Amino acid sequence: MKSIMKMISVILVVSILFSGCASSNGDKEDNTEEKDTNGSQETGNEEGGSEDKENITLTVEASQEMVGNISYAFSDENIKAFEVAYPWIKVELVLDPDAQATSVLQTKLASGQPSDLICYNKVSAENELEIATNCVDLSNEEFVNNLVDKSILMAPDGNIYGFAYEIKTGGMGVVYNKDIFKKYNLEIPKNYDEFLAVCDKLIENGITPFYGPFKDIWTFQMWTTSTWGYYVAQNEPDLWDRLNANEIGWDEIPAFQESLEKAYDLYKDGYMQSTVLSDDYNSIPTAMSSEKYAMTVGSNTTVRDLLNAYPDTDFDMFPYPVFEGENEYLTISQLDAEFFIPKDAKHIDEAKLFLNFMAQPKQCDTAQNASSFVPNVTGAAAPNFDDFEGRLYDNYNKTGNTVLEMNAYMKVDLNDLWGFFQDMFADAKTPEEVLKAWDKTFEELMQAKGFDNF
Repeated sequence: MKSIMKMISVILVVSILFSGCASSNGDKEDNTEEKDTNGSQETGNEEGGSEDKENITLTVEASQEMVGNISYAFSDENIKAFEVAYPWIKVELVLDPDAQATSVLQTKLASGQPSDLICYNKVSAENELEIATNCVDLSNEEFVNNLVDKSILMAPDGNIYGFAYEIKTGGMGVVYNKDIFKKYNLEIPKNYDEFLAVCDKLIENGITPFYGPFKDIWTFQMWTTSTWGYYVAQNEPDLWDRLNANEIGWDEIPAFQESLEKAYDLYKDGYMQSTVLSDDYNSIPTAMSSEKYAMTVGSNTTVRDLLNAYPDTDFDMFPYPVFEGENEYLTISQLDAEFFIPKDAKHIDEAKLFLNFMAQPKQCDTAQNASSFVPNVTGAAAPNFDDFEGRLYDNYNKTGNTVLEMNAYMKVDLNDLWGFFQDMFADAKTPEEVLKAWDKTFEELMQAKGFDNF
């Protein structure tokens, strides 16, 4: 049986130490207002003696992908402001490789040697990191009283174990070069036949329709977590429960195989570049600005990054049109970039100071400078959405025309599944074999975690 707690031989750790005063003397008066705003949090209450006058390093751990894509949650300005307010605390950001992030965090939690704060997606943290067992209950912290919506942070047991800046907006879909679509009079496809017609028109004009940045293990899964999330929400809403109860196998769901076959056929039939397993997510800006490619996988963050990098080119996004009616819904991810404090963290009190500081309206407003988001903090300023983000919010998020991604319902690490997707593009597995291999691995992972019926 494959262990989900396997040790990682190589961990990429990047430490970013932000500047700030190292002395705790002479700044007490300047810090009074900040400390009052944060509530009456006092350091030095940890077992073993006072640390409020000693220099400490507060470690914050997350995946490279999360730090890169959710910049507001890791605002340099906010971290520097925190270090000024609490000059005896230095913040160190620890980055884990995307494919190993889950295993790294699980191993550190199991060994009792975690970072002081870990940042992870909410539902995945509940299932994969078992935060109710491994992390500190923050339900009585000061920041909770100032949340716009407490419920979105509540775990299944009703407690709050973390803080996330935002109320979830945006989503995932097909990112496309709007200028190319205008040039060739192409309409946004509403179903898969129309999507293929768009691809054929692009091929006729010497443009590769779809750019696949699938070297990174997590990129193609945006296709499946979106399309499978939509299919289940609209057609078999109890399917996730049945899968998690071992009442049905992954290889027994024709719609899942259909969505994989459609993606693989795009590659096999020349609608994608031949180097999909050599091109990573970071190559998207160069590829999509070259006008050699018209579409790719991504999210609202992908589009925003492209618009910022290439202001003279118009980019946009539409929902995946894989299944009938899917074009009318935007698939949203679970709440991401939630910060948790492990019970075995060395500096729990200082980690609480960090969260209470970041959950202030002022810090939420500062975080908007990194990227826009709808804050879950009372008194924080509303985001200044551009036309693209505003349209997504008005048409999908605000109206409720959204479905939750597949990943949010899973109770085990999905990296093996994502690896099988890469096997498909390497012609090592058929779509059917991908699902059979994952069904076997899924059973092993669920059994290892002690779930019933496995």
